[in-house]
Amino acid sequence: MLTIDIGNSHIKWAVWRAACISQTGCIKYSKQQAETAFEIWKELQPEKRVIVACVAGESIENTLKDWMQLHWSVKPGFLRTIAKLNGVTNAYTDPSQHGVDRWAALLGAHSLYDDPVCIIDAGTAITVDLMDAEGRHQGGRILPGLSMMREALLKGTDGIHQTEGKLTAFANNTADAVSSGTLHMLQAALIEICSSARQCLGNNVKIIITGGMSEQLMSLPCLPEMLHEPDLVLKGLHAVAQTLLAGN
Repeated sequence: MLTIDIGNSHIKWAVWRAACISQTGCIKYSKQQAETAFEIWKELQPEKRVIVACVAGESIENTLKDWMQLHWSVKPGFLRTIAKLNGVTNAYTDPSQHGVDRWAALLGAHSLYDDPVCIIDAGTAITVDLMDAEGRHQGGRILPGLSMMREALLKGTDGIHQTEGKLTAFANNTADAVSSGTLHMLQAALIEICSSARQCLGNNVKIIITGGMSEQLMSLPCLPEMLHEPDLVLKGLHAVAQTLLAGN
């Protein structure tokens, strides 16, 4: 089985053997050249089952369908956010507005943990989702990611031309000031989010962090304990696929 997480800037994937990840990878891509990115799977043995979480739009989904049909004669399945699945109930009044990657992460967390969870997915944007121990989604938040914040400064401020610098308490140059300011802003947001999660779900809530920027954020000081689950979306997709197989 191949599970694929297609984000807005990166594609992450995993091949599963006997319910374990045997091979995985991540690649940066552009939507204009998505088919080129899919060539990373040419060296793999054709998979009989492919399940996908894609937030990049219908055009990318269609390109993937065409690639899979051409190279493997396989029709990929695409996860959709619905009101209830695998014991998880979505809190959104319109579940289709809840990102399918966030939905897959909830499904993955529910398959891994019996406690309430706060899921922080740190990618291009930073998303937060809360779920109680019974699998009831409690809603979430969306914040700009680091690159979004820094790009906003570049576009909106004539005097800022460089945003990559060192983390420091108070900087003596613009690059360090931007780098430190944006990281400390996210640090403060994460501390507040974790505090609010405990108020909502209790002190036994597990804080789970995933996404491409997760390790950088985890290195920030003064954050509460976090469980790093880099493959959480892929694990959610696998859990859904196992349910579908059991139904057959």
